[in-house]
Amino acid sequence: MKFKSIFMRGCLFALLSCACVVSAVASDPKAQKAFREGLREEEAAHWKQAEQAYSEAIAHDPTDAALYLHRGKVRSEAGDLEHALDDLTRATSLAPEDALAYQWRGDVYRKLHDPKKAILDYGRAIQLKGDTAAVYNGRAAAHAALGEQEQALADYSQGIKLRLDDPVPIKERGNVYAAMERYRDAIDDYDQSISLNADYTDAYLDRGFAWGQLGDFQRAVADFNAVLKLRAKDPRALELRGAAYIKLGDNAMAAADFSTAIDVTPQDPYAYLARASVYVKMDRLKEALADRETAVKLAPNMAEAYLARGGSYHLLGMHDKGLADRTKALELNPNLPEIWFARGSAYYLLGDYDKARSDLAQAVKLRPDYTEAADVLAKADAKLAEQRAAAEQKAAEQKAAEEKAAEQKATEEKVAQERAAQEKAAQEQAAQEKAAQDKADEQKAVEANAAEQRAAEEKAAAEQEAAARRKVEQSVVEPKRAGPAIVLQTGTAAQHEQRGRALTNAGKYDEAIAELSEAIRLKPEQSRPYNARGFAYLLKHDYPHALEDFDTALRLDPNYANAIQNREILLKRMHKK
Repeated sequence: MKFKSIFMRGCLFALLSCACVVSAVASDPKAQKAFREGLREEEAAHWKQAEQAYSEAIAHDPTDAALYLHRGKVRSEAGDLEHALDDLTRATSLAPEDALAYQWRGDVYRKLHDPKKAILDYGRAIQLKGDTAAVYNGRAAAHAALGEQEQALADYSQGIKLRLDDPVPIKERGNVYAAMERYRDAIDDYDQSISLNADYTDAYLDRGFAWGQLGDFQRAVADFNAVLKLRAKDPRALELRGAAYIKLGDNAMAAADFSTAIDVTPQDPYAYLARASVYVKMDRLKEALADRETAVKLAPNMAEAYLARGGSYHLLGMHDKGLADRTKALELNPNLPEIWFARGSAYYLLGDYDKARSDLAQAVKLRPDYTEAADVLAKADAKLAEQRAAAEQKAAEQKAAEEKAAEQKATEEKVAQERAAQEKAAQEQAAQEKAAQDKADEQKAVEANAAEQRAAEEKAAAEQEAAARRKVEQSVVEPKRAGPAIVLQTGTAAQHEQRGRALTNAGKYDEAIAELSEAIRLKPEQSRPYNARGFAYLLKHDYPHALEDFDTALRLDPNYANAIQNREILLKRMHKK
């Protein structure tokens, strides 16, 4: 820029005059000639040629501090910072009272990102009365790099006071105000720097950013437009204008700006992340994921890229991948509260409130004023409290249910025991009643048989009397027949039946059966002897023969009541057996 060029030419003229005086005393002609050649090349910004000339001068006179001073300067401008530092350190050792040597070495330390050493050198230069605007502005930049904003403001203000026509330190002081979030003060400085240089693109750029921070996105866009008019396709201006368009709700314009920025700097992962954020707002989720995947490929160690891609995975329902990406982001940068918040929010939405609470608490710990994280943390705590209450309620209900079940079981067991006792008592009573009934039935049968026996006896007696009368009348005696082991008396069928029934009542079942069998032999067509013999078999527990006799009796007389009753008694006993 023209202001910087004018200032540099003035300094070089003064240095040339001073150097000639010094060199005239301390240097030989060859060194002086090479030195002057170096100054001309330096003024023309021919850094390599200037370095060669100064090196030639040093070869002729290695004790001249000015030679090292200027070679260090051009080496710094050429980016050879380590050798520049060596030269300037040599200059300070040869001329320890030379303020310019300390100033320029301070500039090199600042480029080497060592602001603390830079501040020491600038301070030494000021002590040696080298209190120029450049020294104060350099030290201000070093303080700003360390976050020492108040010291930076003081030094910039002093540098600006020493030279009021330089827009650069005024703009840089505005950046310090912006870092302190004093955006109105920053804008005042940007306005002043632009008034000194209407084509100062960096001032427009930074002022546009400040307007954006104040929420005036229309003015922000106007400033970014000014930048792009002066410096077409400036990627930072495109990205910042895209961000402003998002705030203005113009997602299409924002996407267009980010796409142009990507065309200009296709290796910039932030441009892809910015466009992806717009695609999400436009519900172009797959395109957003593609941009975020590109960002991860371009910057595989960038935590923000994994954080963003994890968000896309969650939006597309791929929650495992989303959690994996956010975990990877935490591995890369565990001190970024936004990542803890993002993963904690994902856990919250997935219903894993314990993990959500842990992550959200870490986010709040890293940034105590993180309102969003604190809000979701409170919700997670509320959900956990609900779960605990539900679990306690469930446990209480389960306990109550178990107690009720136990009580019910005890009641059922008691009822079952009572029912079993009742059934047992009923069974015992039924058995007793059955036994009594069986006994009654048997007694009834005995009585019936006894009645039949009496009738038989009466009939037999009558038949016997009749037989006796016939015997007397006929005077015929029937010869005795040899019989089985049981000797039977002679007589009629009725007499044998009568004796058989009497023997049955006496418990002499075999003899009874023999008498009844003889009665059956004599009168096989009569049912009564079969019934009587069946009864004897029944009492003897010879159930098959008893059943056979009862069946025969009923075949001969189907309505024979006593035979029916005896057969029923027999069947009950056979079933019971």
